[in-house]
Amino acid sequence: MRSEKNGVNTVVVLEAGIGALSLGFWQAGFQVTAAFEKNKKSIDIYKRNLNDEIYERDLSELSLQEVPKADVIAADLTGMPVFKAAASGYLRDNTKSMYLKKVYEILKINVPQIFCFVLPVSIYRTPVWTEFMKELSDLNYQFQWKEIGTRELTGLPVTEKRVYLIGSRQPGCALTFPAPLRVEDVLPIYKFADREKEEDWYDKFDREKIQETTSDDCFFCWRRDKYVEKPYVDWNLVKPALIRVNGDIHKLTHHEMAKLKGFPAEFKFELGNKAWLYRALAYAPNVLVVRRVAECLKDSQARTSLQNMQAPERKFEKLFEDYLRQQDGILKRGIDQDSDCGVDMIYSYGDVTYCFQVKYYPSEFGMERSLRRLCGFLSEYGNMERYSRILVTANIVRDDIKESCRDEFGVSVWDVKNLLWLFEEFTEIKNEFVALLNYSIESIRPEEPVPRIFHKKEEKPEHLSLKEKLRRIKPGKEQYQQYEELCVEILKYVMGDYLTLWNVQEKTDSGMYRFDLCCKIKNGVDEDFFNTVRQYFHTKYIVFEFKNYNDQITQKEIYTTEKYLYEKALRRVAVIISRKGASDSALAAARGSLRETGKLILCLSDDDLMDLIDIKDKNEQSTGSFLEAMLDDILIHLEK
Repeated sequence: MRSEKNGVNTVVVLEAGIGALSLGFWQAGFQVTAAFEKNKKSIDIYKRNLNDEIYERDLSELSLQEVPKADVIAADLTGMPVFKAAASGYLRDNTKSMYLKKVYEILKINVPQIFCFVLPVSIYRTPVWTEFMKELSDLNYQFQWKEIGTRELTGLPVTEKRVYLIGSRQPGCALTFPAPLRVEDVLPIYKFADREKEEDWYDKFDREKIQETTSDDCFFCWRRDKYVEKPYVDWNLVKPALIRVNGDIHKLTHHEMAKLKGFPAEFKFELGNKAWLYRALAYAPNVLVVRRVAECLKDSQARTSLQNMQAPERKFEKLFEDYLRQQDGILKRGIDQDSDCGVDMIYSYGDVTYCFQVKYYPSEFGMERSLRRLCGFLSEYGNMERYSRILVTANIVRDDIKESCRDEFGVSVWDVKNLLWLFEEFTEIKNEFVALLNYSIESIRPEEPVPRIFHKKEEKPEHLSLKEKLRRIKPGKEQYQQYEELCVEILKYVMGDYLTLWNVQEKTDSGMYRFDLCCKIKNGVDEDFFNTVRQYFHTKYIVFEFKNYNDQITQKEIYTTEKYLYEKALRRVAVIISRKGASDSALAAARGSLRETGKLILCLSDDDLMDLIDIKDKNEQSTGSFLEAMLDDILIHLEK
């Protein structure tokens, strides 16, 4: 009933049951590469309908080496003994769950981009849930959960609810859940009647126990000692629900129940053990709910990736706008600025109006073609005599391309050389701009742009120095955010030539915190320290932590930061910046981390930041050499 799909995210399913979870992910466009289930009857049904590899294992038996790598780890934890016991109140607070421990270990070892767990609604009010949340918070995931009702999300006349716990490792990923349907969208009961195809066994029930109050189509659900009339069905493991359609009453058949669980009509069941199959269907998550949750996960990942790709362009556009606002002319936003065909900014100075299109290209691939296309759009905008058209890009553009655009389209092109010239007297804008670039500018000489609109001012605007700003911030919780923001500003000034992306982290919706800042080493950087960490520490990204403490940091901060470093994520280097630097115990812990795990953690103080600012101001040596000297000192004195 299914075929292989290429180019989609891969999924490993734990506690797969009869296949509801796998089927939902497959319908959402994922590829299930492996599934694990202990019950042989469930495995038989799974194999009848799904082509995935399924292995006879439950979580308690599963070795970590057996679980293949995948983009997603999904698990139906509803029927696990630990959750059954916890929901029933039989699990003691000090009970150690091998099942949850195994889930934690699988996430820790496999490091999937996404996880999705289905749980019973009673679980998150138990000590088991609290303990599980603490363990997940150590794994560097953003995660959140939601109690989802099947009826509200699918329109099926079912009252069941499950807790969906989802998580993502993608920085800045905005996890979302599907929006509920309208109440009037609930499907009528008769659509699920499938009586003709079933055997007489479904007519065998105690009719005297039925409590009828209407003659409408409905369900009868078992409550204590009788069947109670309900507009929506809920699952009772004591006695199967009944259904009444056009006056006919019978046990809800397995095929009818499967429809209400979202299984397609062609899904094949083995009806030999009817009581067991009722339970298996009751415990299974709803296929349609799983599909909608999986679709949201995929959309969240894709949307975040697109936002991350677009983020530098938005930042660059904002920087150029800030620059124009500091000039003497009149600035207004363009029309259709969200489209390549529009104009981003319109700047009036004297008798001339300048139309700006602002672009940031992450690479030079296809850049020339795009520039020429945009110049064509700009050439058609407004009155040719009244408007001067300028395309601004944060990239290097050859002189012959500039001349071609000017001759053919009447559009001037300003590139990174021109922007460095324009931003020279605006320190904050320049630092932000240099830090934004994904390549080094060491060999680039500033050039005055053509046409010449702006003239350099003789006097630079007065502003507090970075060192003075640092001195004015008081240690402690009240000004921790100001300290963090200033540290980022300082780093952009002293390390902007070497680092890019500047991905500042925020508190997740679940209330958990991540590292403060993550930067990428720029392409083309040739400096000893960064060459060393790239080559020998297999690092492309550097993590920063900021601590506005009154006292020195301790080994606790070292161990916390160490958790954020992963070889597979190409980040094995971190820098902790604090007011008074590191204590002896912290330095010993950092050396231990380097010796035992190969993770490098450098500790800087305010005094170190002052020295870096002085080095940058004097421009007599590279700021990277300061970090190189620190690294040399650590490695030379590293004991066995």
